[in-house]
Amino acid sequence: MKSSDLAIRRLDRDDAADYRALRLRGLREHPDAFTSSYEEAVEKPFASTVERLHPDGLEAVYGAFGGGKLYGVVGLAREARTKNQHKATVFGMYVAPEHLRRGVGSALLRHLVDEAKRQPGIAQLVLTVTATNVAATALYEAFGFRSFGIEPRAIRVDDAYFDKNHMILFLAEP
Repeated sequence: MKSSDLAIRRLDRDDAADYRALRLRGLREHPDAFTSSYEEAVEKPFASTVERLHPDGLEAVYGAFGGGKLYGVVGLAREARTKNQHKATVFGMYVAPEHLRRGVGSALLRHLVDEAKRQPGIAQLVLTVTATNVAATALYEAFGFRSFGIEPRAIRVDDAYFDKNHMILFLAEP
């Protein structure tokens, strides 16, 4: 599978079931990678997933499809407050393990950055990545994201703490 065989598009309400299943899988298989927990997410009603995919919301979730199946996702959340509207947050990046190292993550991130550049007023993207996730950090760095700090013990999974690397990509200079 080549990244050119992928279709990347914004998810809509018709994608809610597939998105929820992939998101729950990521939360279950990689609890240290996300701030949300599987236990909390699985308890949320399906309607909350549908609402997240509302076309007029401040959040957009993009999916990578191959052969009609959802391989990976990434989200972009606009800031609502006036003083922060120049920023958007990258969230929920996940590629199913059987599709790793095939360009899916790069294609998703490329699409998200291009979309952010097209949206008026977004000057920078921010994200957090678990500090021990070397592959994800390398992907973000390849797109120009740079670390601006490590938050020690940012999340706790059971009795283990994980640091989060805060990263930023400037899309436009002031």
